[in-house]
Amino acid sequence: MGLFRIRRAVVVGCGDFGSAVAEKLSSVGYSVTAIDKDASAFNGFASRFGGEMVLGDGSDVTVLEEHGVREACLLAACTGEDSINYFVGRIAREVYGTERVFARIEDEDLIGLLDESTVEPICPHAICLAEFCRAARIS
Repeated sequence: MGLFRIRRAVVVGCGDFGSAVAEKLSSVGYSVTAIDKDASAFNGFASRFGGEMVLGDGSDVTVLEEHGVREACLLAACTGEDSINYFVGRIAREVYGTERVFARIEDEDLIGLLDESTVEPICPHAICLAEFCRAARIS
């Protein structure tokens, strides 16, 4: 009998984007911990979400430690603040060794500065624009 390793993920920030990320990770088999400072952020979660919802400050290292950042193989920082997302991502990657780290970054100028970073920036605006251009066949 082989060993089964649970894939753990931490999602910080549970607005529309963060909750969608958490739900998708959960649906594909990750054990997900979703963290947000605002209890109403969890209202958007579907009833089928099987992860843990934590009311707390995901930029607080103690909160991250208490809720599995050491064991996580993936962290997505999805708050509405680029600087917090980048900070949380760097902490996860460089302090805790989280293998895959993503940070929601809205400022496209900041994304250019992160080329050499250990944190993968995700810019929803740029992704939506690129998808629109692809669908509309606009170069």
